[in-house]
Amino acid sequence: MKLEIVQSEFMKYWSMAEKVTGTRSTMATLASVLCVADETGVMLNSTDLKTTIRVKAEGVTVIEPGKAILPLKVVGELFKKIIVSPFTVEVDKEKGTISAGRSHYSFTTYNVGDFPDLPSPRAAEEFTRVSAGELSRVLAEGGIAGAPNEDFPKYLSGGLMQISGGELRVVATDGRRLSLSKTVIENADSASSAREMLLPLKSLEEYQRILTSFAPDQEVEVLQDGSVTYFNMPGVQYSVRCIDSKFPNYERILSDASTTQMQADRAAFMQALDRINIVVGDNSRVVILTLSPGAAMGLSGRAPEIGEANESVDASISGEPLKVAFNVGYLMAGIKAFRGSDVTLSFNGSEGQMMITRPGGTDFIYMLMPIKLKSMDVSETAGES
Repeated sequence: MKLEIVQSEFMKYWSMAEKVTGTRSTMATLASVLCVADETGVMLNSTDLKTTIRVKAEGVTVIEPGKAILPLKVVGELFKKIIVSPFTVEVDKEKGTISAGRSHYSFTTYNVGDFPDLPSPRAAEEFTRVSAGELSRVLAEGGIAGAPNEDFPKYLSGGLMQISGGELRVVATDGRRLSLSKTVIENADSASSAREMLLPLKSLEEYQRILTSFAPDQEVEVLQDGSVTYFNMPGVQYSVRCIDSKFPNYERILSDASTTQMQADRAAFMQALDRINIVVGDNSRVVILTLSPGAAMGLSGRAPEIGEANESVDASISGEPLKVAFNVGYLMAGIKAFRGSDVTLSFNGSEGQMMITRPGGTDFIYMLMPIKLKSMDVSETAGES
């Protein structure tokens, strides 16, 4: 196999394949990319056994067809740091050479037959079709409340993808909060039975990053064969092994009940929380919101032996006066996740669930449980106001 590579064009596709490799695996072939070159072009294949990608590369010319396993540790790093373009890569009998101007590098590769068998969608059935822009949005918003690094229960590290009532929904939870984002599926039968699958959040996060490099109106075909889900776009096939676990019935905990409602500018609210987080982020991590109809929203935080912060943000507040506390990191995550200029928060008392939504919309919900305020916290913040 011999290839001529234009670095500035090729590296976009190499990076997609590189991100899916099993760099922590003891199997050397998993920390590599399988390159298949023929008369149709170059296909880059990589896997960590849970997630697999096949991407057709651009910026590369096939001089001699063939197959080769290219190790990330040497070849991948050289691809990034070579300053001469184009350069050539040649592999023959598990011995490789990179030639870039007056520089030459040799490397050892592996037997192509040692590369793991990759999943195939031959027996898969269509799950849905959705635009890249909308899929990117629901993955980013719907997955924010999950816990990608949790091993038990398994569903905490997963994102539920569900088709129900003519909508595609993505839902995640870490047990303390829940996020849900949805989009209408065109030409879907709203009366058809619900379908769902649970996929690793880390894999969905990586795919969401891939989607941002495609036009928002590019159609994504989603297929499923029971254990593996396939996301297909022209030139890119991304497959993910499903999590064998049952996601809890999230709909039973969602409630429209609220005692206090607030709407504020998302950016101003986020900036105030960010400043308070500077004071409390490494300590209590608690922000207290003080809400009174007709007044601005008060925000405060205190960290023993460090200091305290007090902020005021213009907001439209209705309902009962309320003083309520939250983990500042969790609150910031919910506000940062969704896309929109204004944010609406609905509170159900000082100990009931709080829900973040888009003003006038139901396509995004972020539910967060408050932190119970101690009597000392209430009296101290009351004195400040």
